[in-house]
Amino acid sequence: MPRKTAPKKPTTKIFVLDTNVLMHDPTALYRFEEHDLFIPIMTLEELDDHKKGMSEIARNARQVSRMLDELLAFAEDIDDGISLREASNKLATGKLFLQTEAISAELPAGLPTSKADNAILTVVVHLQKKHPERPVILVSKDINMRIKARSLGLAAEDYFNDKVLED
Repeated sequence: MPRKTAPKKPTTKIFVLDTNVLMHDPTALYRFEEHDLFIPIMTLEELDDHKKGMSEIARNARQVSRMLDELLAFAEDIDDGISLREASNKLATGKLFLQTEAISAELPAGLPTSKADNAILTVVVHLQKKHPERPVILVSKDINMRIKARSLGLAAEDYFNDKVLED
């Protein structure tokens, strides 16, 4: 008689958010359902660089910063991830992770890690190595960033307000 195996639990993904996603839609933090989000330190730096002024981008950058501040106010240990369940009214059940350590990974020669896009790509490579059992996907509104990611063998998707779609 064949043995019954427990149904395999679907693997949750790790989505690495590019700055432009959050500046496009500050509520993106709550739009990835059961999946986890990772925000690189470079994304936070770029949000900080864009928060001044009265443009929609500046307002969105400030809104994301406020939302992150509220999430962090209730975080017990950010290394374990910050639950998005309550803040999203149970729409998002994943966790938010912020880069809390220096990350270095091998990128091809000629890609300076001092450039923001390349620093974010380094984070994606690092997370792939750290979590080989989970899909790690860069989400960016920047088509050239997605092309660069794919040329490095990294998964990359565009972001649309209500869902993430593969290119």
